[in-house]
Amino acid sequence: MRGELCLFVGSSQWESIIEAEASNCTNKLPRLSLEAVPGVSADQPHFQALSLWSTLARRLLTPNVSRSEDPLSQCYWLMHVDGRSYINIPRIAERLDCVAGLQPEYYALSAMIGESRVGLADESTGYVFGRKLLFHLHSSGWVEKCAREFSNSEDAQGFGWTWPSGFYVSLCLWWHQRLRSQRLGDPLQEVLTRSLPRGRDSPLHRLRSLHPSGHCILCAAASSPSSLREIHRRVQIASPGEKDVARDSLRAEVGCFVHSLAEPEALAPPWSYRVARAIARCPLKLALGQQPEIGVSILKQELLRPSLPKGAAAAYLRGRRKELCILMPATDATPTQVDRAVAAVETWARRYLPSAGRVTGRTLALLYSRHPLLETWKDFTLSLHGDLDMRHPKFNALRFVYMWLTLATHLATYCDFWMKADMDAYVNIPRIRQALRFMNASEKIYAGAVTFSHGPGYETWNTFAHGIGYIISRAALRAAVPGLRKCMDQLLQFRLEAIEDMLLGACLRKVEIYPRELGHMIYNYRSGQVQRVLEEKPLVTHRVDEDEMYRLHTAVADEPKMVELSPEEKKMRHCEDLLEPAMCIRLLCFSNKLLWMSSSFRP
Repeated sequence: MRGELCLFVGSSQWESIIEAEASNCTNKLPRLSLEAVPGVSADQPHFQALSLWSTLARRLLTPNVSRSEDPLSQCYWLMHVDGRSYINIPRIAERLDCVAGLQPEYYALSAMIGESRVGLADESTGYVFGRKLLFHLHSSGWVEKCAREFSNSEDAQGFGWTWPSGFYVSLCLWWHQRLRSQRLGDPLQEVLTRSLPRGRDSPLHRLRSLHPSGHCILCAAASSPSSLREIHRRVQIASPGEKDVARDSLRAEVGCFVHSLAEPEALAPPWSYRVARAIARCPLKLALGQQPEIGVSILKQELLRPSLPKGAAAAYLRGRRKELCILMPATDATPTQVDRAVAAVETWARRYLPSAGRVTGRTLALLYSRHPLLETWKDFTLSLHGDLDMRHPKFNALRFVYMWLTLATHLATYCDFWMKADMDAYVNIPRIRQALRFMNASEKIYAGAVTFSHGPGYETWNTFAHGIGYIISRAALRAAVPGLRKCMDQLLQFRLEAIEDMLLGACLRKVEIYPRELGHMIYNYRSGQVQRVLEEKPLVTHRVDEDEMYRLHTAVADEPKMVELSPEEKKMRHCEDLLEPAMCIRLLCFSNKLLWMSSSFRP
């Protein structure tokens, strides 16, 4: 197999299944012929692992011109596994990229605990060497030393000869090099080691209980070829052989985070502090890119203590108080996301965007992104210093917790109600404003389409307002600061890839703010259901494709008004678009008083 991560399978029991399921392999998997190890016979349990690492070191150190197409030439990470475990190669490669450069480069997906809390690894769940470490070990003659150590012992120094081959390698490295493997996986979620073959403790049952984040595992033990196939089907994000689009979509929406990083020393063997820190910071580093505008340390300070927003969009917010401020997340992660932003700007949001350097009315709509997606959007794009696009439409928790914390810290009182709306949602602003007339912005209000979320295994359930569109009052936003800060701290430590709406619900629960229903919303819109929208009259319609957004907007704009307003109500609505409600009431009363006086003294 080509690539930086190369797997060496030490069992041929299910060879045909492994070849059939191996990703990106069109031909048969290449085979590595193991060389003899002096003093060790091929039938001894430690032969295979010692011979594997000795053969690899020699092949990599003595390149042959005739072997220019040698698949080993591109290997940096070298992993030993047996054929009965499912190995999630993309996830392991991502995890290894996060810890690249840390020393020593010796990792175990799920190490067993040995003497002095030393992690001992073997191929049943997999262990990994970095190329540089393997070269260093080879120069020290470690294989020969290990061979002599075991040949002089009748029972492997008391451990016996019933262990997998790789166990003796890790045991020998600890004896002679004081080298112990570092943890790479989380046993609570990502690594499924062997357990009882049936019932609630079976690997497949444990995999099902991880729904919907089962695709995050690094390794799963299988009891049969059919079990291996089932694990593969459940772990794959994209499943070409099945038509379950909804499940694949759900997998793509759920981020992978490492639960045990919250308490890295609670496990045995524990996480290495440097490894835990590298994994926790990894999504930040990837999002910042090779030439970041801001460093990781400065970014973390900004995320926890947001600076005052600058720019034209922030100035519009700091103007006279608005009734409703709408924030629309923008990303150029995919061309589709850009097209959706264009459609929203040109349809339902257009009337409420700042125009010609000024805001008309008491409703304001702004885009939210680190940089304007289009140059013409610069004046109505809220660009915050610490905004970091994780380059995935569903991994927005960091961006939005930071956005709400910034608004809560500096701008909470400038809007009665704040709304977040997805770009693929059609928002009926007049109906939203009508719903808000029955709410008091001085109360702690968090409203939207109330949805239930569950913990692992569906044991606990909580509510949150769905991310298609939700409202936060100014009182709730000011009260949310402590909860938002706690959430941001947890995000930065170990859960950067959490989903926005569910996490925001958890942040607000910390300050005892709970969601309520805002009004009817359509969350399962399908193309061609325009008539359904006209009949149901929802506040928000989701998910609307960019082409459908224009058709829907045309239909809604041409919809006849349900209630004809009286002249006084029309005056009031027009006045409220320009001034504060209290001022409108006084002006209208004064106008009516003048009218009455003039009619009283009329000759």
